Amino acid sequence: MARVDVTYNRLINFVLDNGEPRESRAGRTVGVFGAGILVPMGGDEFPLLTTRKIFTKGIIGELAAFLTGSTLLKTFKDFGCNYWDANAAAWSKNAGKPVEEHRVGRIYGTAWRSWGGHVDQLSNLIAGIKADPFGRRHLLTTYDPADKDNQCLPPCHLLAQFYVLHRRLHCLVYMRSVDLALGLPSDLVLYGLLQTLVAKECDLALGTLQFSFGDCHIYENHVALLEEQMTRPVTTSSARLVLDAQTSIFNFKPSDVEILNYEPDTAIAYPFNV
Repeated sequence: MARVDVTYNRLINFVLDNGEPRESRAGRTVGVFGAGILVPMGGDEFPLLTTRKIFTKGIIGELAAFLTGSTLLKTFKDFGCNYWDANAAAWSKNAGKPVEEHRVGRIYGTAWRSWGGHVDQLSNLIAGIKADPFGRRHLLTTYDPADKDNQCLPPCHLLAQFYVLHRRLHCLVYMRSVDLALGLPSDLVLYGLLQTLVAKECDLALGTLQFSFGDCHIYENHVALLEEQMTRPVTTSSARLVLDAQTSIFNFKPSDVEILNYEPDTAIAYPFNV
């Protein structure tokens, strides 16, 4: 059973049953405060939904761009990710500039690789796990109030903590805000891949991937589409991710990833709310 689909559907039903309507910057939502999801990792289980097709090229490219620490939109596009185009275009600091010069600012990857302009959190994370696997400071953080004017969009996933138990690497991600229809399925893939790369770098097996949410919401223009998605049968096969043996988290590129045994239902065109 593709367990991620079952867990995801439970979360969607919980929010639809218990959520309150709210106005937001990007449109009306129904949501709750405080929820979560936990999925197994490793073996024949990778957190890719099968009740609709998830296009992984942009997600993998996004992570590759994050890992470089780049502030340039071009880096994301060169890696095959167009997710940041709309937010970069809407950012006042890019007004009047050609797309080729657009910046995304100091978002996730810059925080990971150059916090405050000089701290490489990712390198410190890898070194820390290797030196002291049971340490309680294996963190990647992205939210810096001093950088709020230097980002086209403030980070939604703020903190990732890694935990080693019985030679398995577990990961817990905290998100201040999560769009359940469009955002979470991509975030599951992005952090599943990040966790896999960290585990490979530290010679560890994979444990669980867990998310904890603050504002957990569904946009009103996504509700009917989600309800349709949840009527679809869950497939019995699970996607499996394979990394090139030579890849490292420090030189990762999208071509280093192969996803096997992914047999999803058809795609659903959820509108993107900016």
